[in-house]
Amino acid sequence: MLSKKTISFLLKIGIVALALFFLYQQITNRSSDEQFDIDYILLQLQDNYLIVILLVLMMFLNWFLEALKWRFLILKIERVSIRRSIRAIFSGITVSAFTPNRVGEYGGRVFCLEKGDRFQGVLITVIGSMAQLVITIVSGSIGILLLPNLMLEFRVVLSEFFFLYPIILFLLILLNTLLVTLFLNASFFSALLSKVNLLRKYQKYNQVFSFYSSSELLEVLFYSVARYIVFTTQFFILLQLFEVDIGYVNSMILIMTMLLVVSVIPTIAITEIGVRGSVAIFLFGLLSSNIVGILSATFVMWVINLLLPALLGTLFIFTLNFFRK
Repeated sequence: MLSKKTISFLLKIGIVALALFFLYQQITNRSSDEQFDIDYILLQLQDNYLIVILLVLMMFLNWFLEALKWRFLILKIERVSIRRSIRAIFSGITVSAFTPNRVGEYGGRVFCLEKGDRFQGVLITVIGSMAQLVITIVSGSIGILLLPNLMLEFRVVLSEFFFLYPIILFLLILLNTLLVTLFLNASFFSALLSKVNLLRKYQKYNQVFSFYSSSELLEVLFYSVARYIVFTTQFFILLQLFEVDIGYVNSMILIMTMLLVVSVIPTIAITEIGVRGSVAIFLFGLLSSNIVGILSATFVMWVINLLLPALLGTLFIFTLNFFRK
């Protein structure tokens, strides 16, 4: 019978192997796309290496902010150093690379906990993910409301059905207000779950949503806003780098809309590049015919913000602790 140490080692080897396999497969599939010009991408990156360095630094800033956010949240069950929090974040990225909707990210993080309850850790990590989703939905809703300004076809439709826009505006404001209010009052879910007979015996986990005050959850949202600003700026810089000539305001409208659409489409993280590419071509193609540039910007964004962190995360996978003494 295998020892826990052996099983743990085999699990880690398996995670790294799967992550590397899916990363390699995605790059191979992308390179076979007729609209994908790797020579053009490499030339642009080489000619603008200082911008590339800036984008990589922004990637580290993005995930550092996520590490700060997770550390702030997880403090309720265990005191975690910033170094261990960063290690947890990158480990989670690696595990999420081959799992549907990045669910593996939760496991990759909580196995860095030494004493805290791991299932509580998963629920806490979900709260952090929900904060990012709230910001994506709110920002994406703004993008959708402003999108008709970029599309002649939409303006024609709205001119014929002028009553639609106020209705859509009202519904989006209502839904987003409700969404933010519910998030800032997450303790409501603890009270709700405690009333369900089947869940009363899991009170230890139901209470997780009551760990945080509204002010603490607002701080979590601020971390999420900061991350959102970082990676939307990254994408705008890449669009300019690959000669997609769209102004800042219009780019932000399209980026916010794209991120909202991508966030609601079920994917495996490693295949997200294909989804993002298709959505980006549809949206940015409204204002630019530079399809190669749009695809190149999307691909490099994926490489910087997912591929590189996933590769770095493989170094930390071997520090995970699957079995406690």
